[in-house]
Amino acid sequence: MAEECCKIISPAEWDQKEIVWRDKPFLKSRYFAFLHVPVNIGAKISEGMKKIEEAGLQAEQMVLSKNDGWFGADILIPIKTKTDIFEIELITGRFLTRLFDGHYGDMRKWIRETKIWCRGKGLEPEEFIFWYATCPKCAKLRGDKAQVVVFAKVG
Repeated sequence: MAEECCKIISPAEWDQKEIVWRDKPFLKSRYFAFLHVPVNIGAKISEGMKKIEEAGLQAEQMVLSKNDGWFGADILIPIKTKTDIFEIELITGRFLTRLFDGHYGDMRKWIRETKIWCRGKGLEPEEFIFWYATCPKCAKLRGDKAQVVVFAKVG
């Protein structure tokens, strides 16, 4: 039987939390998606991690996705320090998080629920960034269930 590589993340750690980043550096890379479903994200993550390692930098334990179209998105790998060796994106903002368990196809529902939750707090989401905490292989082993953290940037 195949083993899972993705740990199950805790709602106590990631659901309904507030995170503030000020010029937080991320390695930025583009991947292909089909109808918002990542296709070559694994290869892009491996490529990004190799770049980070070769630069002598440290990556953090999450990889974020900034979806901006049906057929592609940016991956963002958080790094400890800024660099000019490869393309980075500095992110500043206040983010509210929601953790969801389910099928990747539930993304629209999760975004809608996150918007409603933010608005209930009197805040309007400006942008969404996603942490696919479960890879497709582990999701399959878990009965097509994945964990996804939605980061809603609020004013």
